[in-house]
Amino acid sequence: MRPTITLVLVALACAASFACGSSATPVSRGGPAAEAGADLASLDLPAGIAETSIGPIDVAPGVEKTVCITKRLGNTQDLAISGYTASLAPGSHHLILYTTNDTAENLTPTPCRPFVGLAGGDAVPLVLVNERKLEWKFPSGVAVEVPKNQMLRIEAHYINTSAADLMGLGAVSFQGTPKASAPSYVAADFLFWGTDSIHIPPGATYSTRPTFQAGTAGTHLVSISTHQHSLGTGIKVWASAQAGDMSRPIANDLDWSNPAWSLLSPTVDFDGTSGLTYQCDWNNTTPWTITFGESALDEMCFVGGYYYPGHGFDLKITGSPTAAAPSGTSDAGAD
Repeated sequence: MRPTITLVLVALACAASFACGSSATPVSRGGPAAEAGADLASLDLPAGIAETSIGPIDVAPGVEKTVCITKRLGNTQDLAISGYTASLAPGSHHLILYTTNDTAENLTPTPCRPFVGLAGGDAVPLVLVNERKLEWKFPSGVAVEVPKNQMLRIEAHYINTSAADLMGLGAVSFQGTPKASAPSYVAADFLFWGTDSIHIPPGATYSTRPTFQAGTAGTHLVSISTHQHSLGTGIKVWASAQAGDMSRPIANDLDWSNPAWSLLSPTVDFDGTSGLTYQCDWNNTTPWTITFGESALDEMCFVGGYYYPGHGFDLKITGSPTAAAPSGTSDAGAD
């Protein structure tokens, strides 16, 4: 059976504070930057209930690459994670941690692509770090449950724009408590909604129509993220009271390589009629027609986030590929 990630409502002594309003609230950032050639100690992370890292990995001048490793988190008991602190050395563009179904470690950094396996439910995002120093805390009363002996895929994207070699390095320290000592909770999970209605002619700009997806009644979305490939020029997301309502924007990502990973305050509460509306845009600079797929040569349009109470990994893919309309929009429809 697939290892599950679950959000749990727990009474956490360390509560997070978020600004009021109807938009996504970025997590707090700060702290000293690590220097080139850093080792784990120099990243200056606090001790946590569990820790993991990737690197050091040599990144030559002018090189951009994405590599992955698969490793055990090393937790001997189920954990309720209330937050985490992460740090990246220079040259590290972003770091993503996924829980994965893999059963064997592969500690050799291997070229890979972002978000591979999500469409099949084989991997679920746990952490995204796109700042040199990042501190994340779930809202008061919310945590992430990680089963014991959890296997992780760690994805690291490096860009060296300097004239000297850099040593890519990233580490994450989790804060929380063992699940066994947590009070009663309501379980939740991760949702990943998108469309496969992508058909981008050579040399053309292209946009999906606003696509509405209703949420499950009684569930609550607490965070938001987006995903496109390298031809993507933006994803907009709205919390919608019903299909057609686009009065509350919650994400506007214009850089495919630097997506949002934001807590929502207030949460988005689904009642069976309400949901999310999203729209994706692209600029196809290639001589080929681009369609939906996991390859770096394909494209995607997805929104994701944590919600509770959960009913497993909530994957919804709507639409079907169509030829481009004269306006350059696709025919992605509501589900």
